[in-house]
Amino acid sequence: MTSLFNLLGPQAPDNLSPADAWQNHALCGDDAYDPEMWFPVGEGTAAQQQADDAKAVCYRCPVVDVCLRWALDSRQDAGVWGGLTERERRRLHRRKARIASAPRTTRSLADVLAERSISVGDGHTEWAASSPVTVNRGCYTPAQLAWHVAHGEAPDGEVRSTCGHAQCITASHLLDRAGRAAQHGTHAALNAHRNRGEDLCDACQVLQDRLAANRSERDRARRAARRAPAERSAA
Repeated sequence: MTSLFNLLGPQAPDNLSPADAWQNHALCGDDAYDPEMWFPVGEGTAAQQQADDAKAVCYRCPVVDVCLRWALDSRQDAGVWGGLTERERRRLHRRKARIASAPRTTRSLADVLAERSISVGDGHTEWAASSPVTVNRGCYTPAQLAWHVAHGEAPDGEVRSTCGHAQCITASHLLDRAGRAAQHGTHAALNAHRNRGEDLCDACQVLQDRLAANRSERDRARRAARRAPAERSAA
């Protein structure tokens, strides 16, 4: 409700001193309004209209948030305060009590990962639920969740699969930014680039060029070995 009021009009500081100084800024204290408007009697149509008229003024008031907090804290049981009637304020109190009494359950990341992922063969695992997922007030992508479970800490940057199976979240198939940087220039990193159809990084490009040069050298050596017997026979 407070966030709604924040959108409806200018706000005065809520730390005014002395404690009741906010009342000096309240629109309901303006001589243009009848103070009785904020205290409708009964629950009929006329009373409801009176309450709506009072709320319309509240919604323009710069201290509506402070007024509502004061009315809730002091348990005002009559009248419109902070844009809410006594019935609406009682409803807020009941809701607050329910939230306070509701048991909070803490689930482990490993349990959530086990419940919502499935094996798809060849060592690959896929997420079988909506994503991202919220666990104990933390929000994770499936790959981040799998990384947390495997390493016990948050990843460095984006977590990616390196096995060529785009949706795979098997922990041993994942690398974060630091892991990918450490693997640049290795056969595993080169294969990961190829599997994802990415341009090669500088280190992996050097590796590919070196492998190509080695293959060319081996091909020349094999051709030379095949020519050698024929050259000896001709001699």
